[in-house]
Amino acid sequence: MGRLRKNPKAIENLSKNKNYILNPSSYKSLWNKEIFKNNNDIEIEIGSGKGIFITTKAKDNLNINYIAIDKYESILVKLIKKVTNDMNNLRVFSYDAKDLENVFEKEEISKIYLNFSDPWPKSRHDKRRLTHINFLRVYKNILKHEGLIEFKTDNLDFFNWTIEHLNEIGLDIKYVTYDLHSESIDNTMTEYEKKFSEKGTKINKLVFDLKKLK
Repeated sequence: MGRLRKNPKAIENLSKNKNYILNPSSYKSLWNKEIFKNNNDIEIEIGSGKGIFITTKAKDNLNINYIAIDKYESILVKLIKKVTNDMNNLRVFSYDAKDLENVFEKEEISKIYLNFSDPWPKSRHDKRRLTHINFLRVYKNILKHEGLIEFKTDNLDFFNWTIEHLNEIGLDIKYVTYDLHSESIDNTMTEYEKKFSEKGTKINKLVFDLKKLK
């Protein structure tokens, strides 16, 4: 199973909000029908942190369903405080990204956001990076054929490693920038992004698809 050891106190706090899903694997292939009760696209953020990105997305795009996912329930306790009962297009759950095929059916997801993921700077830990091919293969199994992955980080080494890795495995990069905030494009910020960009830290962003992934 992909769940971590349960934190009873965190789960108790999370479960007070109707948007928290305690057993997400129960809804594989049923997210539109039973949870959101519509046929809108579903977009997920893996590693949602305190949640300002995903809650802002949900408020600004009522025609899209969003799911906030984090490995650590204790972090989601901070996120869930931003989720009001009228946010019908947002759900939250705790799960390990490597096991998301237990939660979503093939092509059930339209877009994946990876925002400021742990860079795992030591080379021997590269398989733990959320842009490693092992994770990408999981994403491909749940992402629609035309679906995209949006990846943001302030860690230049992690960013360059990801570009090289995607090139090595033959994937198409749709968009790349080493200074996101200098460009006139729509951008929803995370708490971390806002804090560090205000200090002058440049934000890197990639958008890519998995059509050619084998």
